[in-house]
Parts: sequence; C-alpha cells; structure tokens
Amino acid sequence: MKPQAAVKVKGDQWLEPVCGVHAVGSLFHCKPFIVERLYFEMELAPMFGEICKFLAKEKKPYNQVDSAELLRVSGTPHHGGVVAIVRRRPPELATTTAAEFWAKEGMPMLILDGVSSVANLGGIARTSAYFGVEKFLIAATRKQARPCEEAYREARGGLDMVDLRLVDNVPSFLKGARKTHFVIGLDIEGPPLPELMGICPEDELEKPVAIVIGNEETGLHESSKQECSVLVGIPGSGAIDRLSVVAETALLLQKYVVEAY
Repeated sequence: MKPQAAVKVKGDQWLEPVCGVHAVGSLFHCKPFIVERLYFEMELAPMFGEICKFLAKEKKPYNQVDSAELLRVSGTPHHGGVVAIVRRRPPELATTTAAEFWAKEGMPMLILDGVSSVANLGGIARTSAYFGVEKFLIAATRKQARPCEEAYREARGGLDMVDLRLVDNVPSFLKGARKTHFVIGLDIEGPPLPELMGICPEDELEKPVAIVIGNEETGLHESSKQECSVLVGIPGSGAIDRLSVVAETALLLQKYVVEAY
C-alpha cells in the first residue's frame, strides 16, 4: 500500500510519514519544525501531551485516531500507534570541501556504498547515531537504499539524528577525502580488525576516520577499495559467510571511532 501522505507539496519538498514512538519522539527532539501533522491512538495520547502543545502553538493539526486511520495515512500496518507527517527536502551533496571542514572539527564520516536494503539503511543510521557519528553519507546510485518510511522506522530516530548527505561518485570522493580523513574500507578478505595504531601511518593519526561500508552481499566496489587508505575484515568461525552489515558497521565504529579516540 502506497503511503497517501508521501506527496510532493512545493518545489523540491514533499510530505512523508514517520511511524513509531521512538522515531516520532526523536523527530520532535531533533527537528520539530518539519512536522506538519500528527496522528496517534488513544492509548498513546498521554505520551504526546507536550508535543501536541507545541503543534497547537505552531497552528499545526494533531488528531487522536483509530488504527484504520493510521494505516490509511501511513500506508503500513507497522505504524506503531503514531504517525507524524513531515516535510522533507532532498539531502545535500557531500563535497571534499565539506569533508575538510569536518576534519578540522574532528568529525568522522560513515559512507555507505551500495547498501541496498532500506531496513539495513535504517539500522546503520541508528548505529551511527548511537556511536555519535553525525556525518552519514550514502552513494547517489540506484542500488543504494534511500530513506523511506521503513528506513525511518528501523532507525528509531537515528536518521533524524545524523547529517545525511549524498555522494555523487564514491571513489572520486574517497580520493579527495584521503587528504583529510584516514579512510577505512570493510573487505571480507581484509586483516581482522587490526588496531588503528598498527595500520595508520604516524603522520595521519591526527586525522579523523572515514569508514566505508559496501553492499550486503558483494561488499565494496573494486574502484572504491582502491581509494581507501586501508582495508580491514571481520573473520568469523566460517559457519556462515559474514555478519549482518549492521553488526559489521557497529564493530568498525566501536573499534575505530570509540576505542581509537
């Protein structure tokens, strides 16, 4: 069922639903002014008192409705009892100039190069927000999943906590980003999560890291691998081929963002 609220409203702006208590709550915490309408079931009404006061002050509607109406406005039975209709704009393009500024501020980057599942996109965004990695970049290709209702639901607020940017050409961007960041690519055949001190040249230790994650099944494109500063792997027992891409991302962020700095 196609969400009825996901419609173009003005220029490059559109309206789309965000579902679930965690996602909606985080949305109001991070970006309250993009919310245009709110719908919720009676059982959840006590949770949204302050939010309703905010919307009333902004002269924006909110309604207590039944599950059938939530299904209609969200387009999914997985609405979690609450739906916010929000105004979105296309993400900005990431540039090497922006990466240079982020590096001066000590900001790491997480770059997705072909993650095709919207559920994985949401899970990785949640992981990125959990570890405090704000700069969240995704390839501007058809094979790369984009934010949507399911991704926002899986992210549980994470997609609204990160600064989502598009990368027009990942290999070209990585080539430029190596001047400002130490670029770590995930490769199933790479060495097993070595310490940063063991793989990063001494004159680059002051750089923040940029972690690059490829497709769930095929991994990073060869052209992207060639532009990484180093490739690392996550070997297991061999019982299965690899972890989920969300779990792999969490391990890399823990190792090279939290522990290394």
